[in-house]
Parts: sequence; C-alpha cells; structure tokens
Amino acid sequence: MLRRFSMAARLFGLVGLFTLSTAASLAFVTAVSHRLEEVVVQHTQQIMLHGERAKIKAATHSMALTLASGLKFAKTEAERKALIREVLDPVRFEEDASGYFFVYQGTVNVALPPKPDLENQDLKDFVDADGVYYVRELSAMAHAGGGFVSYIFPRPDGPEERKVSFAEMIPGTDMWVGTGVYLGNVTREEERIGEAVRGLFNRALTVSGLGMTAIVIALALVSLAIARSVALPLAEATQAAERIASGDLDVRLAASGRDEAARLQGALNRMAGMLRENIREIQARREEAEEKAKVAEEALGQARKANQEVVAQVALRVESLQKISDSVAHQLRNPTTIIGGLAGLLLKKPALQEKYLDYLDGILDAARRIERITAAVKEYSAIHVDAVTEFPAQELLEEARRAGESAARELGVSVAWEVEPSPAALLADRDLLAMAVREVTVNAVEALVPAGGRVSLSARHGTDGFDLAVADTGRGMGPEEMEYVLDPFYSTKSVGVGMGLTKANRALQEHGGRIVIESQPGAGAVVRMILPEGGRARAHVED
Repeated sequence: MLRRFSMAARLFGLVGLFTLSTAASLAFVTAVSHRLEEVVVQHTQQIMLHGERAKIKAATHSMALTLASGLKFAKTEAERKALIREVLDPVRFEEDASGYFFVYQGTVNVALPPKPDLENQDLKDFVDADGVYYVRELSAMAHAGGGFVSYIFPRPDGPEERKVSFAEMIPGTDMWVGTGVYLGNVTREEERIGEAVRGLFNRALTVSGLGMTAIVIALALVSLAIARSVALPLAEATQAAERIASGDLDVRLAASGRDEAARLQGALNRMAGMLRENIREIQARREEAEEKAKVAEEALGQARKANQEVVAQVALRVESLQKISDSVAHQLRNPTTIIGGLAGLLLKKPALQEKYLDYLDGILDAARRIERITAAVKEYSAIHVDAVTEFPAQELLEEARRAGESAARELGVSVAWEVEPSPAALLADRDLLAMAVREVTVNAVEALVPAGGRVSLSARHGTDGFDLAVADTGRGMGPEEMEYVLDPFYSTKSVGVGMGLTKANRALQEHGGRIVIESQPGAGAVVRMILPEGGRARAHVED
C-alpha cells in the first residue's frame, strides 16, 4: 500500500504525523491554560467585588458614626446640615478621586459633593437608564438596617457608569449616609490583573510552542535532506515529463551525478531540446504563411475598395453626364429654334427693316445662352479631384463671400453678409472645393433678386461629417422644386443657366461627400456641403 506513494510523500507523511500529534498536545495544553486563566480571572473578579463591597460598607459605617458624634454639638437643623456638608465636601477616595459620601433625609438630598446644586431637593423621582429609582431604594435599604443598591450614575468627570452603593442610617438622626464605587474602576483593575495572568500563561505557552516547533523543524530538515538525496531527482524527472506532455517544452534539468536519475534527466533535456527546435521551425513557417495570407487579404480588400469607389464614381459620372446630355439637347433645342425662326423672318420679310435689330438681339441672346450652356458643360466635364492640400476652411468662406459680393453688384441686389469664424483646416482639392462654395454662394445671392436679403456662411463639424453651409433668406423652394434642384440646367430664378448647384454637387461627390438642401417657400434655403470624416477629404481643428 505504501508503494502507492512517493518516497518524499512517505517521509513528509511521517513528519506530518509527528507534527499533528505535537500540535494536538499543544492545543490541549493551550485549551486547559485558557480555561485555567478564565477561572483565575473570574475568581479574582469575585474577590475584588466582594472586597469593594466590604470596603464601602465599612467606610459608610465609619462615616455614620463620625457624623453622629459631630451632630451632637449642633443645636439646630441648619447647623447639622452645614456640619455634614463641611465634613463630606473634602472627602474623596479611589485613585481617580471618584469616591465620595452623600447624605439624605428620606429622599431629600442634604449633601452631594459632586452636585451641590441638588442640595435640599427631593430626588425620589430620579431614575437611571435601567429604570432603577436609586434614591428611593437606598433610603429603603438604610431604614432597613443598611444595604447595597446597583444603579447607573454619572461619574464626577462626566460619563455615566454602573455603580454599587451602600446606605446606612446616621445613629440618633432621621438622616442616612452612603457611598459607592464605580464598577469601571473594578473592571479596569480586573483587566490589569487578567492581562498579567494572560501574560504569564502566554509566556509559558510560547516557550512550549517554540520548543515543539524547534523539534518539528529539526525533524523536517532531516527528512528534507533524505528526500533530496533519494526522491528529489526522481520527482524532478517526473514533473519534467509531465510538463513536456502538457506542451511546456521550456524544461531544463540539472543532470548531476552518475546514477540512473541523472541519466534520465539528461535524456529528458535532449528530448525537450529536439522538440523545441522542431516546434520553432514549424511556428516560423506558419507565421510566414500567415503573414503572406494577411498581405494578400489586405491587398484584395484594398483592390475591392478601390474598385467599388471607381465603380461608384463612374456610375455617378455616367448618371450626371446622361442628365447633362439630355438637358443640353433640350436647352440647345430652344435657342436653336429661336435662331432659326428669327432668321426665317428676316428672309421672308426684308421690307421690315425697322424690326431687323430686334430680331438680331433675339438671335444674339440665344447665341449667348448657347455659349453659356456649352461653357457650363465643358466646366462640368472637367470636374475631378486633382491636388489634395491642407488649407484653412475660413479661406473658402472669405473667397465665397467676395464672389457673392461681386455677383450682388452685377445683379444690383443688396446683401447683408454673416461669415462665422472657423478654426478648422481641410485636406482636400482646394480649387475644386472653393468652386463648389462659390457656386452655392452665388446661387444664394441670385435667390435674393430683387428684394435683397441676408446670406450666412459657416464651416463646422456636424453630426454626420464636416459641414460647409450657405444659408439665404430668399424666396425658398417647395417639395416639387427640391426634387429637381440638383439636376443640370434646372433653375427657378430669372438669372443663370441652372448649373451652379449641379457643379457644386459633382465637386462634393468627387470628395466622397454630398449636398443636402433644406428649404420652404418664403423661408429661404440652407445648402449644406457635407464632407464625411472618413471620406476622401479630412477636417481637423488647427492648434
């Protein structure tokens, strides 16, 4: 059966049995000592309490006889009370001067040195925290021949404490005298004696415990030396084999000596080294493969993202160009028809010379409109992100205001400007973004014709990106107009060709952004050019 346990376990088991037996003996001695200590303290407490009772009884009796002798010479009641107070006032006993005498006539106080303000008062209704009417009970004990009463009463220095008092009649008078001792003094003396007794027992137990501990330590050291010389090499080899089996190859045994255990330790060291080398090589190859796979995955992701962006941009451009081509065809058809019609009239009615100039003005206006449409289409087709640089957003606002002021002068409209200071810096195609803000600002000025109004410019971080906002107090738009406001050549104003917002929207799309318009009829409009934080443009606050 013992072969089921290792050598070290057997040796330490023997030490453990000895330790347990020693500990049990020490525990028994400790328990007996503590019980003996409690008995000694309790007996001391009883003796001290009995002694205190005997002391105050003897003191009270002596004071009663003394007062009786002195009162024989007092002729009046007032002289007797004055004599009693004169005798009792200076009398104090106990180390803390908490002991004093008191005299009552029935329950009326005659002398109470700590509380002279209670003299000549009937204290029969005085009751302590436990409901004891101590003045009544002391009076009853005195009239019964003397006795003890336990109650709670304030100490001369303030706090309340339990007290035992003895009362006895003063011979030849109707007054009684008493004194008492506060049990806190007794308790403190008991604690002092208890500490002394406990110190004595603790020293004895300490010496015994140290002796037992020294024996156990000596036996343990001997057993440890035996275990190290016999069982430790085998235990180390066993633990090393278990660590290798669990996957921990960081094993190195100190194979010293020439015995079988040393050879076993050396073999385990060599096996662990070979396994470490093999696993290190496998790990390196796996990491290399994972790194290549990661690079390939990242490249594939970037390619997909770039392809998606290109497809999206191409789709937007195709859609925009389709709209422009449809609009150009429609827009060019009208001025072409006008030109053809006017030219036909000139051919058919050469006699109407006075009307030639009017016809020619119409032809010229139509031709100019064709030129503006052609220029707008050309500008639109050239919109794409070129050089991306960092610049203050405030520059765009100031440049847009200057363009708006120029347009206001040309249109003869009065505009009040509000430009909100912005500390932000943008990373984008400056020229392209500046064109977008200018076009939106000029469009806002055109919306004020003819009455004039206010235009507000701002650049700040919004909830869904960075906002470049242009607000006007013009005529505003309804839902039916909002649906087409970003389409090419759509305009509800008497000026312009309707390509300003279209070009601005295309510039924002090139940066991965968009235009959002908020408007109501008669309430003006707010055009928000939104650059997303994760888009092709960036914004941050300058230091």
